[in-house]
Amino acid sequence: MSKCQFNLTNQSGIDVDEAPLRLCAETVCAGECPAPACEVDLLLCADPQMREFNRLYRGDDSVTDVLCFSAPDELAGLVNPEAEALPCDIIIDINQLDRQKGPNTLEKELMEVFIHGLLHAFGYDHIRRQDQEIMANKEQYYKQMMEGKQHRG
Repeated sequence: MSKCQFNLTNQSGIDVDEAPLRLCAETVCAGECPAPACEVDLLLCADPQMREFNRLYRGDDSVTDVLCFSAPDELAGLVNPEAEALPCDIIIDINQLDRQKGPNTLEKELMEVFIHGLLHAFGYDHIRRQDQEIMANKEQYYKQMMEGKQHRG
């Protein structure tokens, strides 16, 4: 039984296959979640929504690729190992991913940014140099793991 409940809300206007995102959420939660369970809510949106969320939550009147909420604060207060599911809310702007994807497909860029958001949710960061390397290694680990799982079907 998975310790991850995954909920996708797609308001981007672009069709997205939910199955690989669900598998990714389950995989990263299984490896990183310190609580008995986690609840991952992923909202896929377009530029206008992301700009509004970014202005509202970060005071930045521009678009960004991903916003992640909750877990670091929740992790700090996680003293009871029997606590209920750890919430993890992630917002991803599909339009921004399409602009920044480079040689990646949109699906691959979405997977990479989703992994990045999940790792933030579990307390990883890339502000300090030593944290950058740890987070980059984790990202690479999960990217390779997901590529292997997707190729096996």
